[in-house]
Amino acid sequence: MKTEKQQRFQKPQAVATRGSHLGSGLSDGIVKTQTSVTCHEFTCDVPEVQLVYANYFDFDSPGPNPINVKASIEYPIGSGFRYEVFFHGGKREIEIAPGADVESRSIPLNAKAKTKCLVFSCATVPEGGKFPRGQVAYSNRGEGLKNGDIVDSGTPDTQGQYVYHPVAIIGRPKEPTPAVLIVGDSIASGAQDNPQDRGFIPLALGNEIPWIRISKGNESVYGFAGAACRFRMRLAKYCTHAIIHSGTNDFVQKNLAQYQNDLIALLQSLSDYGLKNFVCTIPPRTVSKTDMSPVNPAFALNGDVMKANAWLLSNPRPDLIAGIFDTSRVLRNPERLAEWDPVVLGGDGIHPGSAGHTRMAAQIDKSMIQI
Repeated sequence: MKTEKQQRFQKPQAVATRGSHLGSGLSDGIVKTQTSVTCHEFTCDVPEVQLVYANYFDFDSPGPNPINVKASIEYPIGSGFRYEVFFHGGKREIEIAPGADVESRSIPLNAKAKTKCLVFSCATVPEGGKFPRGQVAYSNRGEGLKNGDIVDSGTPDTQGQYVYHPVAIIGRPKEPTPAVLIVGDSIASGAQDNPQDRGFIPLALGNEIPWIRISKGNESVYGFAGAACRFRMRLAKYCTHAIIHSGTNDFVQKNLAQYQNDLIALLQSLSDYGLKNFVCTIPPRTVSKTDMSPVNPAFALNGDVMKANAWLLSNPRPDLIAGIFDTSRVLRNPERLAEWDPVVLGGDGIHPGSAGHTRMAAQIDKSMIQI
């Protein structure tokens, strides 16, 4: 049990689900004001929370213009009461410059573990301006959007679209709890799962471990460096652990030695933030769902991808790798290891479907992710 002083001075960390990089492009340049409603679940008891908002998108491109943000939180869901969110200087609305992010002031929710909240996020841009978008808002989670300001009253009228939302919900948990940074590619981002913005890592973590996802479609280990992660890496400070799923895009262009060097550089960078790293093995990649030929020699039987997985499973750098999750093993055809098990494959030769994400989630050992 932490003392009151320890609680007060510990650094804020992720305390809820569905913190996420704004990785789904920009709005249409026509809508000037839009409020999104997103659902998040608290994974621990936390007396106060803060929202983190940002103005960058995709592979860490600054937004094309400043955006103004106003927000509230409905907690508990169904109460009808919305906590006003204030920013620096007691402002209800804050301007966020291109490439910047901001933390709100603390909001005294006294949130309890395994309860949910709705966050109302209103983004306003100048004439012809655009705002970044990330998660999909689904009505079955109480989510949605409306072109207008409904932060303090009103309801959404549209759903199923990419929306603007907080990149993190942070606070100081009453008891020590881990928080996971999800790093990697489209599979880590939930591609072809159902719902498509879930994915195997959030499925595995459930409502027990909070997370922030900074993965992106087409991401590679070598691509997640320098300017391409200059903004997303700021979110690492809100986490204690990282789970990395990458490699399938690396071996389209790179060889084994290059992948090994690039992965070690990535792990070192995350470790420098104080994170304990877990790495997932690399899945098959075939020409299509119906043509199970490996997309190139690296993905063939005993090719560079299988050699990379053997290297990972040996844990070559225990100083940088806390553990390996062998997620690719449950995706492969046991009789033809370079191919997918047809049961788990999605709509192409690159991504697992929902059955594959479910199998992969079972390979994540949550007992290893501890403070």
